[in-house]
Amino acid sequence: MSNERSVPISPALGELLDVVRAAQLPALLSGPHGIGKSQYLEAWARARGCDVYVLDLSLLEATDLTGLPYLRDGVTHFAPPATLPPSDAARPCALILEELNRCDRSVRQPCLQLLTTRRLNDYRLPDGCFLAACVNPENLGYEVDAFDPALASRFVALKVHADRDAWMQWARASGVFPPVVRFVERFSKSFERAPPRAWEQAARILAAGFAAHRTPASLEPLLAAVLQPVTAKALLLELPDQIPDISPESLLRAPRTWLSTVRAWMDRERHDLVAVTLENLRAFLAEKPDAVPRKKIDRKGLAEILDIVPPDLAVPILDLLDRDEKKP
Repeated sequence: MSNERSVPISPALGELLDVVRAAQLPALLSGPHGIGKSQYLEAWARARGCDVYVLDLSLLEATDLTGLPYLRDGVTHFAPPATLPPSDAARPCALILEELNRCDRSVRQPCLQLLTTRRLNDYRLPDGCFLAACVNPENLGYEVDAFDPALASRFVALKVHADRDAWMQWARASGVFPPVVRFVERFSKSFERAPPRAWEQAARILAAGFAAHRTPASLEPLLAAVLQPVTAKALLLELPDQIPDISPESLLRAPRTWLSTVRAWMDRERHDLVAVTLENLRAFLAEKPDAVPRKKIDRKGLAEILDIVPPDLAVPILDLLDRDEKKP
């Protein structure tokens, strides 16, 4: 999909969604797979204090929306599904509909009633509940149905595309494996080669593989599965040719032992080796926060190392250490 007349998945999209929500209208995000449409919508809604409900319509049957019928006093009623927001919800909420143009028509039709009257049989959407849907466009070869004009007209439809700068900012804040983030930053056509989801998957593969002391070459088949072979090989050429043998425990207990090593890497601009070492430390602190007692951590010595490395590598580690310090 061309980026022309489409909105980047970035704070600019959030500003538009704020207006759509204030206007009490539902939003429809249309764009290629793997660019973060649903992920962004969920994060945007939670940042505004909303409880988020996500329905993958392609997995549902009609009764999963309309509710099962039952008799009471000789009258047919419908038991509301637990997957929908409670009608009496006290908190703001958002309902995100996935695969609206890939689900069965019998599921899509109740959505029209939900969008039109905000009701489904005995069920009523809570006041102020924001409705949004994510779809892949029908003109890019996806196995999807054309939207019925009556259904499409209920939405404020926005074409969206991935934004590399916004993704990199999110990736750094989320602790995505730094060498992958830097690769995406250096190569302007990264998102033309693979969508953001694929780069995140590649980062997780590398982080897990390096933590298990696997060589980059041994991980190539897995990278090729998510990035395609040519792109995977290009990424591997940017990775360290050796895996530093520095355990997270030794970095915490005796960081000054490794200060000269890290300084030498920085002098030689081997940021890849620094990134692997500190990513292992970050993962260790996140997954095993109590493995090294706080009294045994040499904070001053570790600070000397973190002072000379790139901030995007140092900050996540400092945040985790500060979090542990605040524990009772």
